[in-house]
Amino acid sequence: MKFFLSLSMNDLRSTFRDPVFKGLLFFPFISYAIIAWVLPAVIGRWPVVGDYADIILMWACLQSSTMFGFIYGFLFLEEKEENINQALRVVPVSVLYFVFSRLFIGIVVSFLVSMILFRFGKVVNLPLAIEILLSLAYSLSAPLITLLLAAFARNRIEGMVQMKIVNILLILPGLIYFLPYKVLHFTALIPTYWVFRATEQAIDGSPLFYLFFSCGLILHLLIIYFLNRKLETEVTS
Repeated sequence: MKFFLSLSMNDLRSTFRDPVFKGLLFFPFISYAIIAWVLPAVIGRWPVVGDYADIILMWACLQSSTMFGFIYGFLFLEEKEENINQALRVVPVSVLYFVFSRLFIGIVVSFLVSMILFRFGKVVNLPLAIEILLSLAYSLSAPLITLLLAAFARNRIEGMVQMKIVNILLILPGLIYFLPYKVLHFTALIPTYWVFRATEQAIDGSPLFYLFFSCGLILHLLIIYFLNRKLETEVTS
């Protein structure tokens, strides 16, 4: 627990030391403002936008989560450039514990942001249990992005490029709501496809919600597991 708290406080100090990271921390507040205040005003002016309110909510939940993924991913890359991560070879904790300790805060904060958007955003009216499950599903994008950057990028420059690519890929499944091409359902290989579809089913009150949620959860966890294994191999080799 002492190691966990020390690591969390160090990450917090690093985040506030970087002006870019400090700016990203305001994004959850911006997301809420867009959903709770800007969106209703826009719908009042252009009612057709109301048909896409659910999709805009999905985007806000996802972006709030990916924002924390990018922050923690870049903290990993900063330490990789300075060879600080090599200290894991000698510290008395496993790589898995180290990674989980670092990602835990990002997951919790991402979860809370999504809960606030679902509960107080006034776009949808869902049962609390469904909101909790959906918020959990969206929050898993944070560790997924963090591990992708940590496992595949060698420095922050590569991380910036990968960050843009990953963000596009995670949003890509949302095109099924705009373009009538069945080929877009091949984006089911991307875990956010299932999260978006689970949100859709929840709003429609369909029992298929649990199927889509389970598929998204399993796919997220499988990818996170293999990414963690790759990072663990890289650090300990």
